[in-house]
Amino acid sequence: MRGILTRLGDVPVAMAGIVTLTFLFYRVMMVNDTTAALGFLLAILFTAAYGKLAAAIAASVLATLCLDYYFLPPIGTITIAAAEDWAALAVFLAVALLTSHVSTRFRRQRDELRANAREIEQQYALSRALLMAGPGEDFPRLVVNKCMEVFGFTEAVLFEAGSGQAFRSEAEGTITDDKLRHVALYGSVASDPERKLTVIPVTLGNRTLGSLGFRGSMTSEASRQALGNIVAIGLAQAQAQEAGCRAAAVRKGEELKSVLLDALAHDLKTPLTAMEASVDLLLQPTLISSEQRRELLQIVQQEVRGLKRMVAQAIHLARIDAERLKLNLQPKRPGELVEAALQLLGEGSASRRFDIEIAEDLPAVAVDAELLVQALKQIIDNALKYGAPRSPIVIAAEEMDGMVSISVRDHGRGITEVERRHVFDKFYRGPFSESAIQGTGMGLSIAREIVEAHNGSIRVESEPGKGSRFTISLHAMAESERARQEV
Repeated sequence: MRGILTRLGDVPVAMAGIVTLTFLFYRVMMVNDTTAALGFLLAILFTAAYGKLAAAIAASVLATLCLDYYFLPPIGTITIAAAEDWAALAVFLAVALLTSHVSTRFRRQRDELRANAREIEQQYALSRALLMAGPGEDFPRLVVNKCMEVFGFTEAVLFEAGSGQAFRSEAEGTITDDKLRHVALYGSVASDPERKLTVIPVTLGNRTLGSLGFRGSMTSEASRQALGNIVAIGLAQAQAQEAGCRAAAVRKGEELKSVLLDALAHDLKTPLTAMEASVDLLLQPTLISSEQRRELLQIVQQEVRGLKRMVAQAIHLARIDAERLKLNLQPKRPGELVEAALQLLGEGSASRRFDIEIAEDLPAVAVDAELLVQALKQIIDNALKYGAPRSPIVIAAEEMDGMVSISVRDHGRGITEVERRHVFDKFYRGPFSESAIQGTGMGLSIAREIVEAHNGSIRVESEPGKGSRFTISLHAMAESERARQEV
């Protein structure tokens, strides 16, 4: 009903309604003056509830005239014979005007309350979205998008004073950078009512963080101020989070450097001590026999190889961190990769038993052989370190749903659920391995990065006291694709 009144005009529609009602009362229903007065009064109340005050007043005056002309004697004239009819007519007009005024005022208050409630809901939705934004999220872009979504703006732009950047909802908007900077500098609101364009400052206390421009309607100055405060609080929080993340990253970097240096110092001390002792004896040839000299040289050679492996790990990790990992993909069978990894381990695997459960007809995988063999070597080496000394290490492979999985299982102590969450983190070592087993904590991190670079995945399954199983999953190659790469 409200939409009909608005489209056609409140006053004409209200007067047409009174005329129609008069026709029904006088010609069709032929009611008395009391019933007609009550019917007109209801019509006036209805008009006041859904239309403007002017329409209700017009309906009141017209209803009074129609009541006088058609229902109060002498009928057919505007003249009223009895004094009590004049009183009744005056009371009717007064009641009609009063009820119209009161109804219109209540309706206006109702509309204001609804508008305020809607603004509060919008402000809550915006503040919730901004305050729940994650540390890595593009906050200025989030502000612009949420303002467009929540308030229904046709254009929005956030100017960040710290960076001097303007983040727009449109590539070429109507809100200029000069106006945004001016508002941010002087803290005054700039508005253009004809274009429904407003630019408000974004301030928190005495600190100016920028300005927010939008094209759309905001009902009150308080609403605009609340919007600016919400954006300011969210922007300040985002900046604080970013600063905190940078500080945490610096602290973490320093901690990782310290851990790495401690681990390297620990791992370097043993082989260097052995090499130093061997060299001291080799420098005194009269005190050792030829057989002893050969054994000492073998010790030096073995420790040098261990140091080379340690340096190779650090180089691989540095390449991964610098995002300089480039893959030279070739088709390889799972058995070939496992065999190459065992050969790379050398004497470290000679004293242990390996149960290999890999079928020869498994499909090939497209991998950088050097890197993936390094990843497998890290996992097998981890099983050698943490598996029970006399238990076998089971290496198996299978194909399922287009994925080839290579698993390495030991029968060692196993790891807890808490440890499983961190086992692939850089430099992480479990609480039971820090003092008993040498290592830098880089191996599994390197393996994960290499596998993920191949669009694969690596996971661990373990239960304390029952050992662990690490599984690498890679996409299997179709035979046609393998033949094409081999050509």
